[in-house]
Amino acid sequence: MATTLVKDGVKIIMDRAYNDDGSTSFTAPTEFKVGQDQTTPTTSDTDLTNAVPISNGTVNDDGDNQLTGSSGGDNTTDNITTFKPGAGISDDTSQNLIANNTNATKIWTIADLSANGTNITGTSRASIWLYILDSTALAKFKSSGTAIELRLGSDPSNYFFKTWTAADLAIGWNWLNTGTTAVNALSENGTVAGNIDTFIIEITTNNSTDTFIAGDVLYDLLRTWVAGDLTKTVTSTTIDNTALTVQIRSDLASTEANGFVIDSHGNFNTDSSALMEGLEEFVDESKTNTDEFIFTTQNQFVINNVT
Repeated sequence: MATTLVKDGVKIIMDRAYNDDGSTSFTAPTEFKVGQDQTTPTTSDTDLTNAVPISNGTVNDDGDNQLTGSSGGDNTTDNITTFKPGAGISDDTSQNLIANNTNATKIWTIADLSANGTNITGTSRASIWLYILDSTALAKFKSSGTAIELRLGSDPSNYFFKTWTAADLAIGWNWLNTGTTAVNALSENGTVAGNIDTFIIEITTNNSTDTFIAGDVLYDLLRTWVAGDLTKTVTSTTIDNTALTVQIRSDLASTEANGFVIDSHGNFNTDSSALMEGLEEFVDESKTNTDEFIFTTQNQFVINNVT
C-alpha cells in the first residue's frame, strides 16, 4: 500500500532534523490509529476520516438486554443469528427493533443502564451498531430530516442526543457514533442531572403504518470510549542509514478493534495536540477475534543531484 506523507509529517521531520539548540518542538511518531470509511488521503489531512477504538473502552449495554417499546415501537426480542462482535465481549446476541403500525415515531428504551450494564460517563464518546436488512427496510426510514436519534440522559425527558438522516444509513451494519464529541457536549434536551443511565433509540419512518419484524432492523453494543482508546504504541521503528529509509511497524492483536471493517492506518506523534505523520488507505478488511493485523510503513529519502 502507498503511504501519504502529510504536511504535519514533514513539519515533524524538519523540526527534529534542523533544530540546532538541542530541543525539538514536535515528538516523533510513536503511536498509530486505524479507521473505516476513509476518504482519499491528501497531504493536507490531519487525522483519519473515521478512527475507530482499538481498545475496548466501556461496554454500557452488550445488546442482550430487552428494550421497552413505545409509540410505534414494540418491545425488542433477541436475535442470535445476526450480531456485532467487539469491545471484548463474548455475547452473541443483538436486539430486533420491532415496530408496529400505530405511529411513525418508533421508540425503544432502556430506563436504567446500570441494572444490566454500565451508566454513561459524560466525558466519553459513544456509539451503537444498527443493522438494516435490505432496501425494503431502509426505504421505510424517513426520507427527509431526522430518521434516527440516539438519546443518552438522566430520564426520558432530559438527555443528550445525536441524529442521522436516511442518507447517512446503508444496508448492513451502520456504526452510529458521536465522533470526536463527548456525550455531554452533544445537543441537550432539557437538563441532564445525575447519572446518565437512560438509553433511547428513536426511529422515524415515512408512514405510521411502516412496520419492522424480527431481522429487519437490529441494534447491538452501546459502548463508550475516550481519545486514548483510539491509539496504540507502534511496535518498532527501524532506521536504515544506508538505504535512507525509516520503517514503522504497528500490530493489532486479536483482541483489538474487532467488529470494524478497517480500511485505513495512520502514524501519530504524542504532542498534546497530536500530529499525524502519514496515512494509507487500503481495501476493506473485516477485523474479528481470529485476526491479527500488521502494518508496515516506510519512508525513503531520495537525494537529487543537481549540477
